[in-house]
Amino acid sequence: MKPLKLTMSAFGSYAGTEVLDFTLLGTNGLYLITGETGAGKTTIFDAISFALFGEASGKTRDRPQMLRSDFAKEKMKTCVEFEFLSSDKRYKIKRTIKEKGQDADLILPDGKLMSGNRNIESKIAEIIGLDRDQFAQIVMIAQNDFLRFLQSGTDERLKILRRIFGTEVLKQFQEHLKDMVKKKEAERALILRDFARYEVDVYKRNEQFEEWSQQINTDKTELSIVDNQLDEYNKQERDLAAKLAIAEDICKKFADLAQVQLDFKEHNAKAQDISNAKTRTVRGEIALHKVKPLFDVAQKSATNYTSAQFALNSAKTQEISANTELEQATKALEALPPLDKAQNNFNTLLNEWELATKKQTRLATLKTDHKEIVDKQNKLNKTQNNLTVACYELKNLPHIDDYQVQYDEIMNKLNTEKDKLTKLSILQTDLTKITNKQTILKNEQEKFEKLNVTFNDANEKYQLLDEAFLCSQAGIIAYSLLGGKPCPVCGSTDHPAPAKLSDATVTEATLKKARVAKEDLQSKRETTSLECNKLKGELETMITRFDTDRAPFIPDATINVALTLLPEIISMTQSTVTALSEKKIFAEKSLSELKTKTENTTNRHNELNLAVETLKSELKTLLKRFIIDLSEFIPNANGENSELELTNLLTQTQNTVDELTPRKIADKQALEELSKNWDSATERKVKANSALESAQTLVKERTINEQNALKLYDDAQTIYKAALQENGFTNEEQYRAALVTENELTELNKQILNYERNGERLTHESARLECETAGKEPFDLEKLRTEAKAVQSESKNLHQRRDEINSRLSKTTNALEDLRRVGSEFEKNEKTYATVKQLSDTANGKDSVNGKLDFETYAQRVYFERVLQAANQRLKVMTQNRYSFLRKTDNDDGRKKMGLDIEVLDAYTGKTRSAGSLSGGESFMASLSLSLGLSDVVQQNAGGVRLDAMFIDEGFGSLDGEALELAVRTLSDIAGGNRIIGIISHVTELGERIEKQVHVKKTTSGSVITLKV
Repeated sequence: MKPLKLTMSAFGSYAGTEVLDFTLLGTNGLYLITGETGAGKTTIFDAISFALFGEASGKTRDRPQMLRSDFAKEKMKTCVEFEFLSSDKRYKIKRTIKEKGQDADLILPDGKLMSGNRNIESKIAEIIGLDRDQFAQIVMIAQNDFLRFLQSGTDERLKILRRIFGTEVLKQFQEHLKDMVKKKEAERALILRDFARYEVDVYKRNEQFEEWSQQINTDKTELSIVDNQLDEYNKQERDLAAKLAIAEDICKKFADLAQVQLDFKEHNAKAQDISNAKTRTVRGEIALHKVKPLFDVAQKSATNYTSAQFALNSAKTQEISANTELEQATKALEALPPLDKAQNNFNTLLNEWELATKKQTRLATLKTDHKEIVDKQNKLNKTQNNLTVACYELKNLPHIDDYQVQYDEIMNKLNTEKDKLTKLSILQTDLTKITNKQTILKNEQEKFEKLNVTFNDANEKYQLLDEAFLCSQAGIIAYSLLGGKPCPVCGSTDHPAPAKLSDATVTEATLKKARVAKEDLQSKRETTSLECNKLKGELETMITRFDTDRAPFIPDATINVALTLLPEIISMTQSTVTALSEKKIFAEKSLSELKTKTENTTNRHNELNLAVETLKSELKTLLKRFIIDLSEFIPNANGENSELELTNLLTQTQNTVDELTPRKIADKQALEELSKNWDSATERKVKANSALESAQTLVKERTINEQNALKLYDDAQTIYKAALQENGFTNEEQYRAALVTENELTELNKQILNYERNGERLTHESARLECETAGKEPFDLEKLRTEAKAVQSESKNLHQRRDEINSRLSKTTNALEDLRRVGSEFEKNEKTYATVKQLSDTANGKDSVNGKLDFETYAQRVYFERVLQAANQRLKVMTQNRYSFLRKTDNDDGRKKMGLDIEVLDAYTGKTRSAGSLSGGESFMASLSLSLGLSDVVQQNAGGVRLDAMFIDEGFGSLDGEALELAVRTLSDIAGGNRIIGIISHVTELGERIEKQVHVKKTTSGSVITLKV
């Protein structure tokens, strides 16, 4: 990825729109991004990172809304537009920060537009080959950020190198092997569960299978024996059942014969009763069917004749009463006055009263209408007065916009102060850490000084002892020298100045003890020195970061000054926040109350205005209708004098109505009474006349009926008496004695028929049973039943035994078949599982002796070795061959992954050390070398990622002049190809060494960018 053009609007330190054209800086080489602290140098890279990934490069600016410039105008949008090359293809991306969230658009080389954060996020990762964190660590070499890559472990580096070198497929291969192992383990668990269900040890299954096979053979033999026994018992059971059925049939027939003979005796005993019933049936049937119908007719004719006589007498009495009533009704009707004359007089009076009443009603309505007009006019006047008041109130209300502007200003100031307070609190925490770290460093330095003094004393003592020991050894040798004989040391036979024997003899044990003490102190001193260097490096990093962060609040202040000023600034800021919060609450309340009052007043004004217009329209309509209606009674009437004229006319009309109403009521009552009397008299006469005619007709009809009834009665009596004689009845008493009902007759016939049929049945049954039992004797049923039960019991026991054997045989056979099949699967699974498990453990690093070295890490280790080799070329140059990277081969914790850990070899001591023990300047050069080495290897392997641009943020201030010269020379050599390297720094010496420069100038209205090319 190579940047082409960056456009920032209202972003970070830049209030307006700033354009940085990278093409003006050339296609390769170094350029310097310089400016005051807090001017916005790192903001340039923040903008690039935000454009690509939607996040700034640093964790302190984690929310997009925090990237908006505090200097920007309210209506100006915060956005970043970035053009860049990747694989020689041109891309353009634009991101805009909204109140909540952000919008993003990406223009591809073919001109197509992509939108939406998710789509663009995956596309950018595909184009560049890095995610946001990897981009910040590899392309943006910040002293703090890339230091984490230098000091991170295998797991962190593994994630970064996976995408860069495309080892994801190896990771997938490892996961695939894990899945295969899980699958085989699941299959194995199912198989073991089947064996466990039968309580069989899978590794002793053949022994169990042999036992089951023997059990199956035994059960089959026993089952054959039981089946043969069951066949024999079944045969006995069938024979006994047939014999028992014959015996039960014979015994039943003997019992039935005895019962029939007993029933015959009972049947013969009823013969006389049946003979009497037959006689009664014959006499009763004659009386019921031949005499009774005639008797009933004679009785009915006598009753009818008596009734006809009574009805005729009653009709004659009614005729006399009706004739008397008709005479009286005629006299009453003739005595009443004429009705039509009274009706005509009342109609004339009623018409006069209705006209007066109708006029009165209409005038009263007009009176009501006039009152409604007056009330409506009063209401209109009151509403117009209220409308005038509402208009005045609405006009004199303050403007909401003024209150809103005041509230917004307070909110902006409050948010600014809150943000400032947050940053100051972070600074306070950082400052506390720095002072604590300084105290620890001071203690370690004092410890080092003490150890150094002690070591020097021990070393001096050792040197003296060593010299004394050597002198002692020389004196002993010299003491034994003889003239002319060769020296055992040099071989010379001449001994001009032999050493003298020392008075104090130093033993080798004493010397060794002094050497051990010296080396122990030397080791402690070196350990303390390393710890001091480490603490010093950490402290330098913390102070550098603190100086950068505190510059906007406490410019050009030392740590001690910051310790004094920072609590005061925090206290002042807290007071400001508290005051602004109180102002914000008051302003918010005032704005809300004003909005509510304005809304209520506006609504009331609109309602009153509408009410006035409505009342005017209604009043106009009412007045127009009133004048028209009043003109019917008062011609040429107008609205001015109408009320008085209407009142007078209504009074006159009311007097007329009051005069006519009593007369109307009295005449109406008299007419109604007369009409009622006429109706009653007329109705009485009509009814009397009708009653007389009906009575006369009834007398004639009932006379004829009485004569006919008498003739029918005489005829019926003659026929009834003749029937008594013909049917053998001397008198009526004999007939009544013989008479029976139909039900009694039916019951008698039924008794006779049943008696005769039962006799026939008993005769037939007796003959049949005597024939079937002739020459036979009854059986002993109880004995036969006992024998049958004994056979059934034995048969049932054998059936239960056979079922038990069959059940056990079925279960054993099924279990044997299932487990033989499952056992075969187990053998296959065991072979495959062992192979796959071993391969998975090896690929996933579970078999490593010294640590968790998986397949992917093993492959990446090859790349990492090359990265370290490439990094060492730069690190040795910048440190003058003192430091070089080594890949750590031993593992302190077998539970952690290994293979990508770094050690630093110090050529001065010949020992390896942790990368975390390097000082600030050394850490910067190491991280820079490692990043450059990684870049070289990536480009050589064309792993899909091309790093054509690099940014180095600060860290140069920790280098001395010689190291700075070496670092710049190294970077110039790297940028000599098709790569551009931007150095972000305020170090003055860099401005003298690098010609191409991007100047960021801080102003009171926001920063601006100028180029020097």
